Amino acid sequence: MTIILYFLTALVRWIRLKIYQYEVTFAIYMLTPTEKIIFNSLLLTLVTMIATGIYIYLPDHLRSIYGHLYYYWAGERPLMVARFASINSVFGETATQNLKVVYETTKNVAAAVAANTAPAEHSVVGEL
Repeated sequence: MTIILYFLTALVRWIRLKIYQYEVTFAIYMLTPTEKIIFNSLLLTLVTMIATGIYIYLPDHLRSIYGHLYYYWAGERPLMVARFASINSVFGETATQNLKVVYETTKNVAAAVAANTAPAEHSVVGEL
């Protein structure tokens, strides 16, 4: 029991030390509690936005940089594999069939509309 209590007190002391170092480093210790909340909220928001941006955009950015460097080095585009080799690997065969049906239906509707539309004899703009 005393060992657990010792580790808990050591952990609490370590956390308090880190909070103290943070407040002294950024001079937060001289702010009012409301100002501390505002400052910490802004800092947390900024760090969260930067981390999210890094997580979302950095892999594509590094892939693009690699492609440019490889092009400058070898003189040809790299054989870069997409995130998903094909739509079948993500959604299965039925998704591909559904996409083909949608494509064919759209193509048929566009052809029917083009066939039924006659060109206008007079321009409305010219009559004004």
